[in-house]
Amino acid sequence: MKFFTAFGLCFFCYSLLSPVAYSQDFSSIDSDLQALENLIQDTIANTEEQQKLLDDLRRNLNESGNLIAGYGSIIQEQENLLSELQARLNEMSETYRMQSALSAKYARSSKFWKTFTFIAIPVTALISGGVVWAASR
Repeated sequence: MKFFTAFGLCFFCYSLLSPVAYSQDFSSIDSDLQALENLIQDTIANTEEQQKLLDDLRRNLNESGNLIAGYGSIIQEQENLLSELQARLNEMSETYRMQSALSAKYARSSKFWKTFTFIAIPVTALISGGVVWAASR
């Protein structure tokens, strides 16, 4: 068993030191290294492009966040304006109710005085005419 191991080790060392190992085609190694270098450069370029895209995305997200915050404040202002408008409408409604009540009261009062005047003027005229007639007699 030791013999086969020693023989295998010697064969391996011989093949490494043999001129066959040194006569390997260095052009294929050079082309492989060139392909590897191109692959690394492409990977770096892709990574840089992805980083630019990521930065653009971050910038767009920040701008969108600013727009959303701006829209939020605009919506809040509109809600405040609507609340103020609701309060004013409530005040106007209350004023209208008061004016309607006063108008109804005025209508009742006006009806009373119209009726009173319609009856009182002829009665007064009759009484005055009767007094003047009695005095002239």
